[in-house]
Amino acid sequence: MISRQWRLLQLPLVSTIFACLLVGLYLFACKRFSKPDPSATISRHSVDTESDEALKYWTANKMRHAKPADLPHIDDLDRGKQHPRRPPSRPQDSR
Repeated sequence: MISRQWRLLQLPLVSTIFACLLVGLYLFACKRFSKPDPSATISRHSVDTESDEALKYWTANKMRHAKPADLPHIDDLDRGKQHPRRPPSRPQDSR
């Protein structure tokens, strides 16, 4: 009687373990072979000139005729996680 019950339990147990291994392998493969987001890269540039030299260069006339730099075009703003608004807390009456 116990051996029949063991056989009935053994098949779902093995299939559950196999399914978990497949899901783990799939998640590992997705993480391993996914391409990084190119917009998430950070560039760092060092500046060798002194700030006084930059102030001497940018005269009022040059600032008037300066053209704005091209900024990257962003189609969709990613505002991050939106937190639900809570009603303002009311002060407790002390009686």
